[in-house]
Order: sequence, then C-alpha cells, then structure tokens
Amino acid sequence: MNSIARIIWFLLNLLLGAAVARILFDWGACDMQMPLIYKNLISAHLPILNPIFNVPYVQINRLSSSVVAKLIFNGFLYAIFGFSHTFFAQEFVQATLARFLFPKQTLRTVYCIIVTVTAFIIMGFWQHTGIQLWNWLPSTMNNYQQQLVLLITYHIIFAPGWYVIIKFNLFEFGGLKQIFSRIESAGCPYSLSANSETRTTGTANLVTSGLFRYCRHPLYFVTILAWVLTPVMSLDHFVLVIYTCLYVLIGIPFEERKLVQIFGPAY
Repeated sequence: MNSIARIIWFLLNLLLGAAVARILFDWGACDMQMPLIYKNLISAHLPILNPIFNVPYVQINRLSSSVVAKLIFNGFLYAIFGFSHTFFAQEFVQATLARFLFPKQTLRTVYCIIVTVTAFIIMGFWQHTGIQLWNWLPSTMNNYQQQLVLLITYHIIFAPGWYVIIKFNLFEFGGLKQIFSRIESAGCPYSLSANSETRTTGTANLVTSGLFRYCRHPLYFVTILAWVLTPVMSLDHFVLVIYTCLYVLIGIPFEERKLVQIFGPAY
C-alpha cells in the first residue's frame, strides 16, 4: 500500500474500528441505553453523527404488543452479530479477503469495521421490552448520574480484560499497527502465514500464566461478569447476557479448533 492508502485505512480504523465497536459493551452496561456521555460528546463536536448515535432507530409496531416476539427479533439481531464475528474471523475467509479484496495489512481493520457495523445494528434496531428486573440505585439520581455509576462499575470489573488486551498489544488488537507494517510482518489475527500463531495468541507460545492459568477465555468471562454484576438490570439486559452466553458456547469451539491447530496437544 502507498502512504495515501495507509492514511485512508488509518482514518477508517479510527472512525469505525474496535474503539467504536466497544460502545456496544458500554450500551449494555448502561442497561441497553446509549451512554449520555457519548451522545453529549457527539452533539458538541460531531453533530453530523447524531442520527447514528440516537438509538434505537425504529420501533416496530408489529412487535409492540408481544414481549416474546421482541425477544426473538432481538435474538436474530444478535445472531447477525455473532455470525459475522465468528465467520469473518475464520482463516479461510481472511485468506479469501486478502487474495481478492483487501490488502493484508487492512484485514484486522476490515474485521473490526464489520464488528462495528453489526454492533450498531444491534443497538439501532433492538426492540426494548420496557421490563425492569431491578434498579438498586437511589431514585434521586438522574439518568446521567446512574449511567456514570454503571459505566464505572462495568469498567472496574472489566479491568482484567483491559490487562489482557494491553498485554497482547492494544494497537495490534485494534488493527492500527498492521496498517503501517510491511506485508511480510503485517498480517491479521487470522492469516494463513506463520504470523497467525502470534497474531491469534499474542505470543508464539501457549500462555498458561496470569489470567490464562484460571480461564482460557478471560475476555469473554470478564465481559459477561461485568454485565451481570450490575445494580440495574432490565429484561433486555438479562437476555443480552443470555444471548452472549449462547454465542460463547457456539463460537468458542471454532476458536479452539484454530488454537489446537497452532499449539497441538499442548492446548
């Protein structure tokens, strides 16, 4: 890639990459509401993006009278996200994209953009049931204050997850490092090159220390834990956790087959 192409992909990564996709997790932490801190920031500095962050986009009238129908529809939305997240992470898909569509250095960015788009599909078209299971926060707190407490609580519990991401190289995890790398060393976490080993796991060796001593998938674990240990829980938030658990049960075997290929009997 030439310098102009790298800059364009860099900007696409910043606008639509992993950092933006993470809004989905904060949306879930705020009991399925777009955090006001984000909406206020966008309104003040990038008002052109207001329609994107003003979720949900639509309320489907045909589903308005049926909680079950809403849950099924929301499950379909999550299935789109889960399928995209797993399918585009497969090595044969990444190899096909690299061969016919995108430079190898951009594959992680392309993957993150797909995750971001499907994340906003979930947030934008989620049909809320309006059923609150519990809210232990003081009624004197306004919505902004409650969301602030929820975000702080979530990120404190999720802190071990940030440790894992940083340990693996934050910029590589988000695809920024690959954009400015040479083809020989660029790669994505799912390439067919020898770099697949280090890009998938962050190291050429199987990690069994630290968090990995107790849990093979700490990011999944702390995400679910941080969503569950919350002072505010709606039915929508609860089923989001259920959908995520189902996705993990389905998606992890695909990931583990790849790790077995890399590490063999050691894994």
